[in-house]
Amino acid sequence: MRAVAADLSITSPSIGAYATPRSLPPRRDGKHASGAKDSGSAGPTDIVALSEAAQQQIQKLKQADTSVRQHEAAHQAAGGSHAGGASFTFTRGPDGKNYATAGEVPVDASPEAEPAATVAKMEQVKAAALAPADPSPQDLRVAAQADATKLQAQSEQRRQGGGDGASGRAAAAYGAAQALGKADPARGLTV
Repeated sequence: MRAVAADLSITSPSIGAYATPRSLPPRRDGKHASGAKDSGSAGPTDIVALSEAAQQQIQKLKQADTSVRQHEAAHQAAGGSHAGGASFTFTRGPDGKNYATAGEVPVDASPEAEPAATVAKMEQVKAAALAPADPSPQDLRVAAQADATKLQAQSEQRRQGGGDGASGRAAAAYGAAQALGKADPARGLTV
């Protein structure tokens, strides 16, 4: 389930006046990389303050990171055994740290051998797609695909037990869902 969590307007990863500290750690022989002997006490380090704009950008990145991780965790929790591990896209902030700004969780949405099992699985796939408080457009496509596959499986169940003519509607719904999202039934969907 793909999500871009925050409206970030990142124009340059080097916004602000951040630089690495100038004091270097001691080498194994007790000397600093500059050649000076370590006196054993912690000397002053040069700490460079970030600009206000950089601090605001870091705050936005932290919020995005939290939101993206919660979004993908909701997919995983609701998807159960049908959901894989989350993967994230990271953006490096002006402080040099990486923040998750997008993510996805693969979900197995392939039909099962038995229609009843497919119906149950598609209900869980749909629940996983709609689990976050703010489903993305991709999440909504996956939910629609799960609904269409569920309708098709229900139609198959009715055919096996004396159908009622709803198979045309199910096939139309399945075709509409196919048009919404590009899904490879053998591979599953990414939400």
